[in-house]
Amino acid sequence: MKSTKYILFLLLIAFIGSSIYIAVQPNEISFSRTKTVEAPQEVVYNYLNNLNHWNSWVPWKKISTTDSNQNSKEYTWLQDNSIGRITTIKSSKPTSIHQELIYHEYPKSELDWKIDSISENTSSVTLSMTSKNIPLKKKVYYAIFGTPEIDLAPKFEKGLIKLDSAIIESMKAYSVTINGITNHSGSYYLYNTTSSRIDNYKDKAKVMMAEVTKYISENQIPMAGFPFISFSKWDREHNSVTFSCCIPTTTEITTTDNTIKTGLLPGFKTLKTTLKGNYNYLDEAWNTTSEYMITNDLEKAESNIMLESYVTNPKYKINPADWVTEIYVAIKQETDSIPQIPEVTTPVTSDN
Repeated sequence: MKSTKYILFLLLIAFIGSSIYIAVQPNEISFSRTKTVEAPQEVVYNYLNNLNHWNSWVPWKKISTTDSNQNSKEYTWLQDNSIGRITTIKSSKPTSIHQELIYHEYPKSELDWKIDSISENTSSVTLSMTSKNIPLKKKVYYAIFGTPEIDLAPKFEKGLIKLDSAIIESMKAYSVTINGITNHSGSYYLYNTTSSRIDNYKDKAKVMMAEVTKYISENQIPMAGFPFISFSKWDREHNSVTFSCCIPTTTEITTTDNTIKTGLLPGFKTLKTTLKGNYNYLDEAWNTTSEYMITNDLEKAESNIMLESYVTNPKYKINPADWVTEIYVAIKQETDSIPQIPEVTTPVTSDN
């Protein structure tokens, strides 16, 4: 009899102790994880702030789920007959995003993204999760099985690694499109010119284009179009190229700098090609243009005009995948118009 009472007493003590332990569990759970991402701050922000990008890397769902993206501010998934939902409540470009998370195993939670710029092409991304007013039932569960951090923190870490890979892949996206035969109106332009090795001309062109841009800005000369490079000679056999860096103007300009000259680009019939993506793919765009001309028996005009026009400014379009460059090759006037059947080339990206 005494042993039974003693056992009951121990059970009572254990129950009271457990109750106290559960009762003193915190009403709020908060944890975070940080990862360095090899992308500019604005690119990271734009990628995260569009929830249509989340399918490939979101960390807290199992693989066997059904995704549904109604819009760029809400992401939902079905898991074990329960719905998970992330909704963007507030965002401040390019540093922070505040979201609400409803996940069937956990109370309603808040997700906070903090995006810091480390360098021009590197960012620090911190993902924090906070759950407030934890109900008693969940406190019991957490007291026995552990808090969400034990389960979710490793998933956060893996998710951030996949996020890094996904953003890097998104920056590599590109397409080359043959737009077909059209007419280029031509214009006056300011330019400087030089010759160099083919494998060195891109570095020279950056410096030269900056010089023309500076002259335009300092003299408050109105621009009449996008900056472009005009190639007058391209000799692969001797690794030699002659080119000019040009900015269109509304009228003929008399310059005061002997390194900056004025020119007139006449109107011409042209085959137009558009590259959307990093300038690294320009060689492919030019090769695609050349192959298209050969396949369709198009002949270059005697003027030998070949232009590379920069529609976007990387200063304002941070993601290389958004850069647009147009290629124009002058063709003989008697060339008949041919059907404009776009040819698009895109890289194969790995699954994330």
